Amino acid sequence: MSTRPCRFMERYPEEGRDPIPVERYTSPDYFNLERERIFRRKWLNVGHILQAPKPGDYFVADLKILDTSLLVIHGKDGQYRAFHNMCSHRGAPVAWDAQGSCKGYLACRFHGWVYDTTGKLVQISDAANFPGVKAEENGLTPVHCAVWKGFVFVNMAAEPEETLLDYLGPVAEEVGRFDFEGFTPAFSYRIDENVNWKTLQEAQLEGWHLPYLHEKTLARAVKVDGNQYRHAAIELHGLHGVLGSPPPDSFTPPPTAMLASRFGTGTVQAFGAKLDGNGEGYRFRGSFDFWHIFPNFFVGLLNGLFFTFNIWPQAVDRSVWEIKGYYPPVKTAGELFAREYSKVGLRDPMMEDCFTHELICAQLKSGAKQHIFFQDEEMLARHLSNGVDRCVRGLA
Repeated sequence: MSTRPCRFMERYPEEGRDPIPVERYTSPDYFNLERERIFRRKWLNVGHILQAPKPGDYFVADLKILDTSLLVIHGKDGQYRAFHNMCSHRGAPVAWDAQGSCKGYLACRFHGWVYDTTGKLVQISDAANFPGVKAEENGLTPVHCAVWKGFVFVNMAAEPEETLLDYLGPVAEEVGRFDFEGFTPAFSYRIDENVNWKTLQEAQLEGWHLPYLHEKTLARAVKVDGNQYRHAAIELHGLHGVLGSPPPDSFTPPPTAMLASRFGTGTVQAFGAKLDGNGEGYRFRGSFDFWHIFPNFFVGLLNGLFFTFNIWPQAVDRSVWEIKGYYPPVKTAGELFAREYSKVGLRDPMMEDCFTHELICAQLKSGAKQHIFFQDEEMLARHLSNGVDRCVRGLA
């Protein structure tokens, strides 16, 4: 595969070519600015409606970076709402389970105050002994919530600067062409890593490392020429972006993967698939398109499946990586085998990534280097770093 050097740098000259200060990854002060100027202001994905498919269903999202826990509930009226998961009495969580269902009401386990699915306080236990406390003034504290293509977003600002659709911009239309109907949650991983959240994300925002780090796993399912990987496409859309991965000229999965592929499409097989059409109106840039929605959400679109990443900062040097896969419903034992094999197929390269992330974080702390570098195929990683810095400086 022959490509022009610096093709993405030429296409996006505004992103620059300068090295990136290491301080952005190690400074507690910089991290605190990220918390206040990004995570308190931007729209954040916290889950999917499939986590609460029926009225009365709910799930809890922990946002440690903002020192809160959110309750997302599917109201009896069909609307999804988000609240701080905090009882108005003395601050105990209203929902203690990560996911659940109620018959229209949630009662705090501490002292039994009761709320409906709109967040209204409908019962104060022993109300006569709470003189002056009015139920109508003490409902759950709401958080701005919006749903797009089944993905649930929140905005922690008192008043969002823009609607979710305006925030997504052209991404809403582009990704919206993909048919998300008919998929079910297939698997999930939660990884707690000693790494800065941007270092973790930047490793997902470029495929250039595949022939090196993932030589025995994902590299077999992409096109590599002379040990060099070249993206099929990189596009920047505001603070967001997408990369497309090219399929190999020929792809022969290992025997077990071949067996699994007889019953269903797996992750690695989908990486290596050549797509002839645009699939339900969506235009694939490669065999696999990976969309980054700023600041910390990813949607990976493949042939017959999709998956998501949520990367949550916990501290300047600690992050949680949530991985969720969505597949068609399983109908046979063979399809279940294919799904489970696919789950393992994604797990192994993730383990390779995690080991590397933590090593990088440990070395950056040493102070031995003051800058890092991004080359042309790492344009989307540079774009993230630039976007974060613009937000920190109040420019975005």
